[in-house]
Amino acid sequence: MAEDSSKKRPPSDDDRNLVVVDEDFANADAEDRLWLFWERNKNLIVRGTTAVVLAIIGAIGFHFWQESKREELGQAYVACTDADARRAFAAAHPGEPLAAVALLEVADDLRKANKLEDAAKAYDAAGKAVVGDVKAAKAIATRARLYAALTRQELGQADAEAGIVAVAEDNSAPDTLRGYAMYVLANLALAKGDSATAAKWVNLMDKRLKPNHVWASDKSWLVRSEPSLLTPVSVPPALPAGK
Repeated sequence: MAEDSSKKRPPSDDDRNLVVVDEDFANADAEDRLWLFWERNKNLIVRGTTAVVLAIIGAIGFHFWQESKREELGQAYVACTDADARRAFAAAHPGEPLAAVALLEVADDLRKANKLEDAAKAYDAAGKAVVGDVKAAKAIATRARLYAALTRQELGQADAEAGIVAVAEDNSAPDTLRGYAMYVLANLALAKGDSATAAKWVNLMDKRLKPNHVWASDKSWLVRSEPSLLTPVSVPPALPAGK
């Protein structure tokens, strides 16, 4: 396994990758708040009651489900207590956003257990399980794509960084995920001694993300710790949304 030399980014199991403090949550827009709310509370959700799951399903934007269907899915999801059960849930409910979330849980657990090759494949499966074009579903797919790439980067696979770049440049992705991708890319560039590329990604965080984005404090700390990042660089214009 290749050594992760991006020393200044949070470790892969650092919940700052997923959990955002209250002041950051308050600064996020509606789309990011829904996704952040799921991510920061998902451990409680998985271990919680059906009522809790139903409330979160409604909050995250799956309001197109009928109430009876949400009840059924919520009960089935809460009953999943291990990876096999979550995989079975996903297989039994193809096309449902919550099925993809269940597979994300499987992938996250594999990554935490340092089973990186299996985790990467599980993230791929979670991304493929997403059906539909609503914002919440697209956020799940983007989360899966990003963490598949991050996991492969930890494995030292040559094409992994391109996957991180793809999320960083996806204007339709939630700022939470785009910003983290940019932050990781800046650190990876610094680890290679490429200050110009690192500065490019740092500048893009401010130019292409919303003001007071959730990674602003991390970006500021990185800039303070690396004087080479203070030099302004030319940043290309943003691509149209969805490109």
